[in-house]
Amino acid sequence: MVTSPPRARVSAVTAVLFNFWQRSSSLYPVPPMYTREEAKRITDKVINMAKADSVEVVLTGGERSGTRWANSSITTNLVQYDRQLNVTVRVGQKTGTANTRDFSDAGLQTMVEDAVTAAQAAPDTPTFAELLGAQEYVLVDAALPDMVNFGPAQRARMVRDSIDIAEKKGVLGAGYIPKIDQTNCTANSKGLFAYYRNVETGFVLTCRMPDGSGSGWSGTTGIKDIHMIDAKALTDVAAAKALKSRNAKALEPGRYTVILEPRANARFLSLMTNIFNAPGGRGGFPGGGGGGGGLPPGVDPTVVGGPPGGGGGGGGGAFGGGAGNFLKDRKVGDKIFSDLFSLKSDVGNAVLRQSTMLGDNKPAKAVQWVEKGLLRNLGAGQPANVNMSLVQEGSDLSVEDMIKQTRRGLLVTFFWYIRGVPAEGQPLLNTGMTRDGLFLIENGEIVSPVQNFRWNMSPLVGYNNLSLVGKPVPMHLGESYDGGNAALVPPVRIEEFYMTSVSPAV
Repeated sequence: MVTSPPRARVSAVTAVLFNFWQRSSSLYPVPPMYTREEAKRITDKVINMAKADSVEVVLTGGERSGTRWANSSITTNLVQYDRQLNVTVRVGQKTGTANTRDFSDAGLQTMVEDAVTAAQAAPDTPTFAELLGAQEYVLVDAALPDMVNFGPAQRARMVRDSIDIAEKKGVLGAGYIPKIDQTNCTANSKGLFAYYRNVETGFVLTCRMPDGSGSGWSGTTGIKDIHMIDAKALTDVAAAKALKSRNAKALEPGRYTVILEPRANARFLSLMTNIFNAPGGRGGFPGGGGGGGGLPPGVDPTVVGGPPGGGGGGGGGAFGGGAGNFLKDRKVGDKIFSDLFSLKSDVGNAVLRQSTMLGDNKPAKAVQWVEKGLLRNLGAGQPANVNMSLVQEGSDLSVEDMIKQTRRGLLVTFFWYIRGVPAEGQPLLNTGMTRDGLFLIENGEIVSPVQNFRWNMSPLVGYNNLSLVGKPVPMHLGESYDGGNAALVPPVRIEEFYMTSVSPAV
């Protein structure tokens, strides 16, 4: 039997790591994270060094770090720093490229000379893509000072607070606090200066009973303002779910009214977002919600299992049925979802604070993909990618408010091991499982925990069956919690959600 670690040992381990991280800040000084002014200084220097007809410089650099804990003890503190400069020069009808991680004047000079040498040795290129000149972007500040300074010592305090609460409630906590501080900048000799610095974090936590009889999840991700994270409150939620999920009631499979909390809805939404960027809205499309894969033909999705911790998004394609049949005869203005479903790329959103530049460094603009169920934009060539500053619009309703308005249904915390299902005539059909907190609602109240289910559902059907939408919060769409695809996602209530069989997940 797993037992909760003694309080003295937890406190001692945390204190040792906390003190070590404080000392290490002086032993291993943090490399510079590139402000707009610093990036401009470096890229201007490279452009001025290059004796060429045109010059383009790409600067990337930053930090990826995080703290993990399990069984109510800190296990890992990771940090990775990296930086690189890439320069492309044109000399007459020839081009050459070079790169370096040495940002000293000598290092920059060597890189430029290598690029010119490469150009002189290259064959002529009769046609060149014109360099993009100066652009005007919607300005966002995605590197707030408190987030920039958010380091291992601050993460240790959060973990210590979370562990203390978990121990008092008799549960074991396992969680992750990531941090990303990443700068991307492209500048050229024609006046382009495309700069974006992104500093974000999150807090995700699973609490489990020491005997494995219950589990609860809570978290928030894609956060640009550290003051939006309340580690103690999130721990209270995860611990309460773990305690309440014991002695789960077995219900028959069938179609249920479900309230998907934001994390579950984010994974469900991710299964279909890229249909809007597909050429003409037809055929295959890249990505999905994270993780490809699917079940091979002939496998019964109601009985197939999955490895612990798995869970990729189907995203469509061959196994999910694709979106071609669904959209092949649709046009802008058609009704495709419930009146309660609206989706937009809200470029410049003050909470998400995501990049306002397209991949080709042209300015991005807001796009309304769906408005009250009506298709508003579709296909390639839009002024935003669908996963840029994505917002599923909602209301001011909390999850608690939605529970009070539900006569009978299930509250779903988390989806995992999502895979596409081969299904003729059912585009984007996916299967997955619930876990970390599934509860029965009756007459506006949670009355008991429920054994987990495997489900089969297409988001194209689910978002036609919306009956309530709550308040959007930041949440990553994919499996990971530290990528760049956070969106504002509300809790939703969906009717006729098909639970196909009981799952052994806790």
